[in-house]
Amino acid sequence: MYFETYPGGTTAERYRSFLENLNEVDESTKFIIHDGLPSHRAKLVKEYVESTDGKLKLFQLPGYSPELNPDEWVWDNLKKRLGRRAHKSLEDLTEHATKIMREIEADPQLIASFYDHVYA
Repeated sequence: MYFETYPGGTTAERYRSFLENLNEVDESTKFIIHDGLPSHRAKLVKEYVESTDGKLKLFQLPGYSPELNPDEWVWDNLKKRLGRRAHKSLEDLTEHATKIMREIEADPQLIASFYDHVYA
């Protein structure tokens, strides 16, 4: 599991940067399952993916299909663990969310369970 945090929404430039950073993690081929967000389908992103000579393989989910997207279970888990705690600032919220995401990242069985939901 790989994630990044940043303020604001996802733009094509940010998504490309995310993919570039992901691609630099190691030399293995990565399979990215994403939804149809316009920034995910942008020409800038497609051109970058093509330039990786098959190191990144993108798979787009059908329109509005959260039940097929393992990421939705990640966000559900994160939201439940964040709870209703009042955060003092955006930085506090980001720090708390990042801590939880690191815990999720360190639990391969939990990550596998997100896929179990998808294929159940």
